[in-house]
Amino acid sequence: MKANEIIRKVMELKEVKPSMLASRLNIKNNVLSERLGQKNISIDKMNEMLRVLDYKIMVVPRSARVPEDGFEVEQ
Repeated sequence: MKANEIIRKVMELKEVKPSMLASRLNIKNNVLSERLGQKNISIDKMNEMLRVLDYKIMVVPRSARVPEDGFEVEQ
């Protein structure tokens, strides 16, 4: 999945609406919309959004299994 798709999926799983996420990030709704519309979100921005959703970014060996509630970032 692409980074923006992962963030949207985590929002869905956590039942967090875009306005709620924008509020947690202390940004405007349109700024969040722009971020989620980007093809390539920076690691810093992705980490910032995932942190307030109680997720984190990890680097693991390619052979590692993705947990049931985890996601693999693809280009």
